[in-house]
Amino acid sequence: MTEANPFPPTDADRHAIWEMLVRRDSDFFLSGDWSIVADDYVSEGFLGIECALSLNPDNWRPAYPDVEAYRDAAVAARWDRENFAEELRPAWIRCQTLPRIDIAGDRALAHKRIDGRIQRKDDDPLVLAWRSVFHLRREDRTWKISGFTGYLPL
Repeated sequence: MTEANPFPPTDADRHAIWEMLVRRDSDFFLSGDWSIVADDYVSEGFLGIECALSLNPDNWRPAYPDVEAYRDAAVAARWDRENFAEELRPAWIRCQTLPRIDIAGDRALAHKRIDGRIQRKDDDPLVLAWRSVFHLRREDRTWKISGFTGYLPL
């Protein structure tokens, strides 16, 4: 994927969802600055499900019972730019696609794929291969992340 939003502004809902789940989420993940995405999450009723790269629901667990738990885990998982042989932002964007966004009224599911390789300086490439389904709801005409089912195998 490139930095260009594939959804035209005339498809306002999908355009906004892409901006939130790709552009702002990438800015947050690479910087660790939660303020970039803080307003993109609901505080009441959030749930993040960790699938442990398994399609078997017996292996899934509610790993992030609230936004704060997800925020802390995401900040802790941040990568050190110094470990990579290529510029991290374009490489990370390149590995993401948002091929499907299903909208039903004020609810939506967005299917995000992380698939690719990023070259490290002193090691094999970092191989990325998972998908997550984001649960979204519209509040006051703005899409918010209310949870996700994440880290599913491709």
